[in-house]
Amino acid sequence: MMFGIGTKKARLHVNMFTNLLGEDRNGWGLSHKGLLWHGGVARNYTKRFKENQPTKIGLLFDGIAGTLTYYKDDVCLGIAFRGLNEVREPLYPIVCSTAAKTEMLLSETRRDFVNLQDRCRAIIIKHINTREKLDRLALPYFIKNYLAEAVTESNAAVTPLELHLIDHILCSIHHNRIG
Repeated sequence: MMFGIGTKKARLHVNMFTNLLGEDRNGWGLSHKGLLWHGGVARNYTKRFKENQPTKIGLLFDGIAGTLTYYKDDVCLGIAFRGLNEVREPLYPIVCSTAAKTEMLLSETRRDFVNLQDRCRAIIIKHINTREKLDRLALPYFIKNYLAEAVTESNAAVTPLELHLIDHILCSIHHNRIG
């Protein structure tokens, strides 16, 4: 198996068993042999995957930093590729088989926050999770509208503790903006 990312130009099919991902400049991949591939060149990265035993592989693509990091059985292996933020084409996750009778199970996908603004909104929405709570805040229109995009409607009433948390969050935001 190989795991990684590639552009639309990455070849997705060939009639032989080969290290397809990373065979050219359009793909970046990790093979089951523990080798990183890009531009047709392989380099050592980790130990081979154990044969006939499940191995959990994770990928963390940071498009802003331009890095691709791998995890093997929940252990970070470190940054494998850098400079991916300089690629001017969209990048896609790719998994391919390099041998017969291989199995792969996709168990989880996740998109992390693109920027600090989205991360802050997620934290605020954990506490201000209804339109009623949001409407009670004295915020500029654009900020309130941005928060409203993430609010799921509910009939839950605002509790005194939640009002206290809202005040605390707003005071912290105001303090951080001034300081």
